[in-house]
Amino acid sequence: MKKYILTIALFAISYLGFSQTTPTAQLRVADRTTAFGQNLPAGTQIYVVSDRTLWQAKIGIPSALSIDTALAALTAASPIDYLVKINSNVSYFVQSFEAAATPGTYTLTYLPLLPTTSITVMMNGAALRPTTDYTSSEKVLTIISAQSEYDKFVVSYTYTNN
Repeated sequence: MKKYILTIALFAISYLGFSQTTPTAQLRVADRTTAFGQNLPAGTQIYVVSDRTLWQAKIGIPSALSIDTALAALTAASPIDYLVKINSNVSYFVQSFEAAATPGTYTLTYLPLLPTTSITVMMNGAALRPTTDYTSSEKVLTIISAQSEYDKFVVSYTYTNN
């Protein structure tokens, strides 16, 4: 009887003590348009090689979808939110302009992460103050402070390309 109770106790302990949840997987795809090719359970991480982003499945994803089609599924007609972005590739960029007229508006090459406050603007080596001396909206930088023709502006900011 003792062996029977001991055997049952060992089975119960091993069943309860060592139980694990279904493991999540990591999947690599070439780009955001590559179909997954297999059903993905919630918690699966998907690494996109082309833009170096990491995504995680919030719910199960059908095999025919890709990153782009899973993101497109989140619409008003079909509010299914499959994915959440875990990281993104952030880059730093510096560009310069020469003043031509007053007031000056300049087009930035990339869309800054945050408007105005995430941009550093130098005029002839002196730092300008955000919202007081310059503002930005989308890719347009507007210099508010007085400027003369041939003043040199150096603009630095961070942006994400994905």
